[in-house]
This record gives sequence, structure tokens and C-alpha cells, in this order.
Amino acid sequence: MESNGAADCVLIFVAVIFPPAAAAFISGCGCDLFVNILLTLLGYLPGLIHALWLVFKRANVQERRARGSYRYTGAGTPAPAPQQSAPQPSGYGATNQPSAPQPTTYAATSQPVDAPPVGKN
Repeated sequence: MESNGAADCVLIFVAVIFPPAAAAFISGCGCDLFVNILLTLLGYLPGLIHALWLVFKRANVQERRARGSYRYTGAGTPAPAPQQSAPQPSGYGATNQPSAPQPTTYAATSQPVDAPPVGKN
């Protein structure tokens, strides 16, 4: 499987501009982000190297795993991708059950609702 080259290029560009942003895009608000912030505060180059390492590690995991079977969580090990639920058979669930019988409706009279009753004064 090929890695998504466009996304990797964007991540590399973001890493060059602001390394903690690339780390946040890859691993979320986790240990990698805090390490990258610390390294960037110690110097731009260590933060950049760490961000590029995260980008290439993510790309490597994507290339080794089949599409859809694993997703990258940023923790160093890929996690199984969430499974799609199977379609439910028809007639399953409360919305597909037959509804209760409707109440009996009475035939409308030929007299308008706002009109006074006929023959009564």
C-alpha cells in the first residue's frame, strides 16, 4: 500500500513552519506533543527533527499495514481500525415494527365547525 503522499507533504511543510503543530496533527494531545514542545523550546532544530521523525514513522506504519485494517494512534503501535457494523435486517428495532392501530375517526359533518347548530336559537 502506498502512503498518502500529499498528506505527508503537508505535514512536512507544517513541521518546518511550526514543529509542535505537526506533532499535534499526528499524535493529538499526547506525550509526543509535549516532548516536541519541550524540544522546540530547547531549540528549533531538535523540535524539527522530532516532528519529521513522527511524520516518517507515521508514513512507515501506513505503508506496512493494509488499508482499513489499522490506524495510526501516535503511540508507536498501530491500533485496529474500528469495525463497521453490519446492516440490520428489516423488521429489526422499534422503528420497523408495525405501529399500533389508529384510533377510529368519525365522519365529518356537512356543517362547518364555526357555524351555529341548525334549528337551535
